[in-house]
Amino acid sequence: MTRLLTWHDEWSLNIDVLDVEHRGLIKHLADICHRFGPEASPRRSGDAFALIDALTDLGEAVREHFKHEEELMQAVGYEDFAEHRTEHALLMAEYTDQLRHWRAEGIDVFDEEAQENARDWILEHILGADRDFAKAFHESEGQLPSIGHRHDVAAQARLNAARRYP
Repeated sequence: MTRLLTWHDEWSLNIDVLDVEHRGLIKHLADICHRFGPEASPRRSGDAFALIDALTDLGEAVREHFKHEEELMQAVGYEDFAEHRTEHALLMAEYTDQLRHWRAEGIDVFDEEAQENARDWILEHILGADRDFAKAFHESEGQLPSIGHRHDVAAQARLNAARRYP
């Protein structure tokens, strides 16, 4: 039986913009599980093209999220930015490889093993490297190293919007 993935508050990084995107990614994956899992009605599952399209869309949403995350990291001068960006590149390479595999095998039902792989792929990053960034972000109080250019002011505005104030 498919276990739908739902957001848990303890996964929050307390960085609004990233938490909203993470929730959206989890919801996107849960929707794929619901629409294409083994329990889905025959008209919803069994469509390899629709499933591959949905998985491709998920990958693109993750890619866009990584871009936003990296912009925020650069804005605060995150010390481990290069390492985190490399992890993003590796995660996207893994996903692209998995998508090719699914496409080649003609996957038409998003079975429990595929669901678990996708779930782990997203969550391990959120609960690992993203938590490390969140800790550094909060320790820096979301401040830019220096504000001296017009672009720095815009970046500061984005940081202020990202911060979660109690």
